[in-house]
Amino acid sequence: MDKEFAFPAFPVIGWQVGPVEDLNGVVVKFGYSTSPYGPGATTFDSQFFSLTPEMVKSLIYDLERSLHRCEDKVA
Repeated sequence: MDKEFAFPAFPVIGWQVGPVEDLNGVVVKFGYSTSPYGPGATTFDSQFFSLTPEMVKSLIYDLERSLHRCEDKVA
């Protein structure tokens, strides 16, 4: 994912995250727009995605790595 604009990406406008004891994991749901968010933009909600604790840790790690790379480019 190093190439900018290599694929369409929907802007995320929000999310819901929470633990689910019966599943022994975490669920996440995203709100997104099909175009840059602004007046009149069409917005949608994804389905809930279920993640194991190990997957959540891995996702956090990957997000932090990506964030640091992004911040390093700006600095």
